[in-house]
Amino acid sequence: MADFLKKIYASFFAVTVYAWLFIAGFAAYIYFFLTGYKEKQIRIFLYAQGKIIQAAIVFASGFNKKIIKCPLPEKPSVLVANHPSTYDTFVFHSFNIINFVCIAKGWPFRILFYGKFIERAGYINSDNKTAGQIIDLAKEKLNQGLHVAIFPEGTRQKKTGRFRSLAFALAIAADTYVVPFAIKGLEEMLPPGKYMPTYSPIVYKQLPAVYAGDFNYEAGDLRMAKYVKESITEELKNV
Repeated sequence: MADFLKKIYASFFAVTVYAWLFIAGFAAYIYFFLTGYKEKQIRIFLYAQGKIIQAAIVFASGFNKKIIKCPLPEKPSVLVANHPSTYDTFVFHSFNIINFVCIAKGWPFRILFYGKFIERAGYINSDNKTAGQIIDLAKEKLNQGLHVAIFPEGTRQKKTGRFRSLAFALAIAADTYVVPFAIKGLEEMLPPGKYMPTYSPIVYKQLPAVYAGDFNYEAGDLRMAKYVKESITEELKNV
């Protein structure tokens, strides 16, 4: 398929979904404004929206999307993944994970409708906070029974970059698991700096959970960050 045909094919589904998300977001904003912003309801709404985005990705990939799962730990865990695309936040919905919050920089909280929803759903805005403050807030979420999702690279990168240690310091402090996810194909479908997608096959793979207690020693967060990054990077070569 020629490149321009790939873009036209994928963009058709993207435009349809963007229109739906705006209409549904506007309607939901009115509903939540009138009924109160209940965290659980908003997380269910975000999950439904994420499912719609993932359905569009199925079409945009030419029905060439593969999801490889393994069991999640029963204990609330830290979810981490490489970060090649804007769509990454919605990857966890493909694994039927509803009860999670993300740690994110400030800009998603300024998106029309969506920013209000993620704020009220309990997502953590990392802007103007120290690492210690972020970890304390995230531990509260884990104690509430929620998974916490973090993209350790800190920003979108087509090629997987250095993993920062915050996610792993959190897991060690909370004595819980890190669950890695490998995302392949979104770096081609919607790479950093692009706003309209193009056709690309997609693979999401959940890797076995890693227990942070095994890294509870000096500089353990850095070693765990390196270990998990190497696991994801190696998996990306094989999927």
